[in-house]
Amino acid sequence: MTGPHGTKSAGGAAGTEGAAAPPPTRMAGHLRLPGAVALAITIVVGSGALVSPGIAYHQTGQAALYAWLVAAAVTVPLLIVFARLGADLPGAGGVAGFVQAGFGRSWAAGVEVMLLGTFGLGIPAIALTGGFYLQQIPGLHAVPAWAAAIGLLALAGLSVAIGGSVSSRIQIVLALFMTAGLLAAAVLGLSGGDPVEHLPPARPEELALGVAALGAVFFAFTGWEMLSFTTEEYADPRRDFPRVVVISFLVVTTLYVLLAWAVQTRLAEDDPKAASSPIHAVVSAAAPGLAWVVSVLGVVIIAANLVGAVWAASRLVMSSAREGLLPRPMARLSRSAGTPPRNAVMACVAVFGLMALATASDLLSLSDLLTVAGQNFFLLYLFSAVVYARLKTGAPRAFGIAIAVLLGLLALTFGPLQLGYALALLVLGRVLSRRSGKRREAAPGS
Repeated sequence: MTGPHGTKSAGGAAGTEGAAAPPPTRMAGHLRLPGAVALAITIVVGSGALVSPGIAYHQTGQAALYAWLVAAAVTVPLLIVFARLGADLPGAGGVAGFVQAGFGRSWAAGVEVMLLGTFGLGIPAIALTGGFYLQQIPGLHAVPAWAAAIGLLALAGLSVAIGGSVSSRIQIVLALFMTAGLLAAAVLGLSGGDPVEHLPPARPEELALGVAALGAVFFAFTGWEMLSFTTEEYADPRRDFPRVVVISFLVVTTLYVLLAWAVQTRLAEDDPKAASSPIHAVVSAAAPGLAWVVSVLGVVIIAANLVGAVWAASRLVMSSAREGLLPRPMARLSRSAGTPPRNAVMACVAVFGLMALATASDLLSLSDLLTVAGQNFFLLYLFSAVVYARLKTGAPRAFGIAIAVLLGLLALTFGPLQLGYALALLVLGRVLSRRSGKRREAAPGS
């Protein structure tokens, strides 16, 4: 038996001498600033970086650059909320942990189930996007997208299951590779002609036109909400999490603006490839022999994105199992606190793989997965803003209320089916929480 600080008491020394220590209940704080920044970049920069610059340009012409600048400005207050909550309330529950601190376990369980339902749609969609990119690599055209997606998910699960310190090193390498690749594509695009000539005119009507394309680019700025599920593994979350958010935001925004500028410098507005594969078109125009590299880069970006996504989802599963919402084995760690919850990782990969496979039988479409998941992820910002307003006082509370009201108004524009899906998951989570709470009260030693 142990004393209050984990030391052996005299009466239990003989009986426990030589016995194996019990497995840890929390993960070790192994994640430091470089690895955490790399993880943030790879979580945020996904398929949106390869497609969104062209979609916005196709819609609004040179004014599209304003859409990226406005989207970055709109993201700042949302990230302030996330940075402060992540620093103050670190834990594997992420946004659900924020909600639990503000509104109690029952509401947190509802958010957990909504998140599980969202991850179950969004992460397979990311994997399928990677499968489509893999098909564009010479010699791999015949590989089914769903099979490639399952393979990418398996690789992501393996990377996460190896261990946190190794996974963070892998993410650093992937982040450097993808950042360098996207930066090189932007430089190639800007090298054609005079980039200054392709800047949007400084007129109010042009700015308004760019704002109209905000919806086409805002999806590229999502992902920091998933980073909140990794804060338990930070060596110093209060110090490092806000720094990670700021550094990754600056890197990501710089990349996006340069890519958008390169697209409208190198391509014509009516170029059909601008809306479907803009980065590929930019590289093809600048260096035709290197076009295949964009397909490889796309697969690398999606692979890195999947590692971060499986990392975050497995931590949510682990946290939910700790609370009794999911089976207890999902929370199990090995005797080394640096080892991830491998049961949770394997369960996530299996479920995501089955969802990807379902698209092969036309049960689900990629657009369905992306639409529902994207809108549910948006609701995470709303929940976080509400929690921020509840926990803070004075000016910070007023700031949180303003953000929550704005996000709430935007959420009302979602379709009834999407809102109904989110609401059904929230209610299901609250019901399951009450049942698990009764089981815990009845358990011996509770």
